Amino acid sequence: MSRERLIHGVMASAGAAVGTAVRAFDPLFISFDYKIHPEQAAIEVQRFGSSVEQSREQLKRMQAQLKRRSGAESSFLIDAHLLILQDRLFVDRIVSKIEADHINAEWAIQQISDELFQAYDRLDDEYLRERRGDLEDIVRRLLHNLSSKKTPGPKKRPYDAILVGKAIPPSTLFELRAQRVVGLVTETGSPLSHTAIMARSLEIPAVMGAHDLSSISSGELVIVDGNRGIVICSPSDETLLEYKTRSNDEKKSKKKPLPASSPSVTEDNVRIMLGANINFSEEVTSVVANGCESIGLYRTEFDFFREGGQPDEESLVADYSLVLKAARGAPVTFRTIDVGIDQKAWDGVNTNLGVRGLRFCLENRDIFKRQLRALYRSSVHGPMRILLPFVSTVDELETAHEILADVRAELAERQEPHNPSLHIGVMIETPAAASTCDIMAPLVDFFCLGTNDLIQYYLVVDRSDRTVMHLYNPFHPAILRCLHQVHTLLQPTGKSMTVCGEMAADPPSAAVLLGLGFTSLSVSLAAYPKIKRMIHSVSMSRLRGLAGEILKMHKHQEVEEMVRKALDLAPARH
Repeated sequence: MSRERLIHGVMASAGAAVGTAVRAFDPLFISFDYKIHPEQAAIEVQRFGSSVEQSREQLKRMQAQLKRRSGAESSFLIDAHLLILQDRLFVDRIVSKIEADHINAEWAIQQISDELFQAYDRLDDEYLRERRGDLEDIVRRLLHNLSSKKTPGPKKRPYDAILVGKAIPPSTLFELRAQRVVGLVTETGSPLSHTAIMARSLEIPAVMGAHDLSSISSGELVIVDGNRGIVICSPSDETLLEYKTRSNDEKKSKKKPLPASSPSVTEDNVRIMLGANINFSEEVTSVVANGCESIGLYRTEFDFFREGGQPDEESLVADYSLVLKAARGAPVTFRTIDVGIDQKAWDGVNTNLGVRGLRFCLENRDIFKRQLRALYRSSVHGPMRILLPFVSTVDELETAHEILADVRAELAERQEPHNPSLHIGVMIETPAAASTCDIMAPLVDFFCLGTNDLIQYYLVVDRSDRTVMHLYNPFHPAILRCLHQVHTLLQPTGKSMTVCGEMAADPPSAAVLLGLGFTSLSVSLAAYPKIKRMIHSVSMSRLRGLAGEILKMHKHQEVEEMVRKALDLAPARH
């Protein structure tokens, strides 16, 4: 029996989960195991054999192309891959695994590959260790070719899976939610990555920035503790009992009926608007069931690209109308798509300074207009606002207004029912927008403050880079001064401002926002109850005084310590 091992990472999504590790070799091809009937084994072996043959043909075509382009000397690179497909140690063991354990081909590939990867990692020879990459490419190719073939429909049994891999895109995590994914561990990413935000939205415990994940094998019992940022591999009986008891207690508390919906008001009777952030249309039902006042941020890009392609206008109208109807009169702020067309870049290569948000929409006006038409057409079904992300110049904003006017004119000409007076807002998430929001104010009806991006740009910290993410801190004096400046610039304009970043979802930093004068917050559904409790427990006059004190401070540690002490919270772990 393996000894209990501890792997440290970063807290990305709260909660703890006990489950079985499922190694994800490629974010696009994550497979789960299921048992098959003995008589189905021959079918699975045939599926695997077809995948091997298809992979071999693909590699030979690739090799022929290389020879034509670069000569015979470069085509030898493909030989290593072809040799793996001829290696009986690899191929025959997978076939034997299918036949002996009565499991699907994908799972057999992952089981055998895991064993070989660990063998590669133990080698002293650096050159031989690097050959692991050849095997990874073959595994990816085999899984891809298997995914394009119809898999026999098994009777799926309950499976508490903990995904373990280098990176898992947010869309993949959402698509796998029905497969009883209970936890997530990745080498890359941070608490502010899109995947972390998705995990919190789905209430899936997650640890990111974890090293030494190669030591975790598929099928190994694992505990993910998102509260402490640790992963426990092969836990002892005592550790297992402790976490299972804790899990049962949490489930019982969740089953208790929620208190009736009530306004969010501070001790000294100051009204705070508290909305919920959602990533997918299915979350609206939970928002209403939990008595949330509004949907302060609907990130539409997750639904927009969910199927891997682009939805047509009629599909978008149907989806957005359904959201508004399900919201039952609660206002919904629809943020237009904030991503480049290549979703693979979300949690991979840093595109934060590239073509995204409104920049992407202005460069892809057919997509932008399609979404805007759908939003205006669905607006007859309930109160909505349109939010433009990643705006950094007045020129961009003016161009966006021209497009909005064109869309309204087109719908009027087509005699399509719509609300032509929708409020249009801007997301403040760049230093440029923060410094010029008063100049933009005459062109918009409201603002939303996206602290996730704003902090990383202000502090020059890539929030997905684990080597620098410890420098990302919402209590940094520069951030506090920036927020104070934004509030000071916007207050005379009378334009409303909602803070919808993760800073609003953590009680200490949310309290700072209130003290600085921001009286409208929007947070994930998971964070909603604790932020509402925090609001009820504080005095706005005291928080204003606290804000005045912390604006004079020079170090983020001092700021956080003072805020936590004022809220009677435990000291932060650093």
